[in-house]
Amino acid sequence: MTGAAAIATAQVGAEFEAWGGYILGRNLEIETNQRIVQSWRTVEFTEEEGDSRLEVLFQAAGDSTVVTIDHSNLPEHGMQYLKGWADHYFTPMKAFFGQ
Repeated sequence: MTGAAAIATAQVGAEFEAWGGYILGRNLEIETNQRIVQSWRTVEFTEEEGDSRLEVLFQAAGDSTVVTIDHSNLPEHGMQYLKGWADHYFTPMKAFFGQ
């Protein structure tokens, strides 16, 4: 759907990677069909910069699902990732699943 490989499981504590290892993190909390919380960073984060926090919420809306992303604790250079969510995830998801 996004055009890039990802390696992940639905197991709390498991590590994941996306975009050929550019994005790395760990599953912190999983509530099936409701919520995912992950630590999240890219190779552009310095060792001094802590992981950011990604929370993904899923809410049923008739025959659809509303997906809400809360990406917090980003380093100063991290605002670029907000545009990345739209360009590399939400736009391809809309094309894949339909509007």
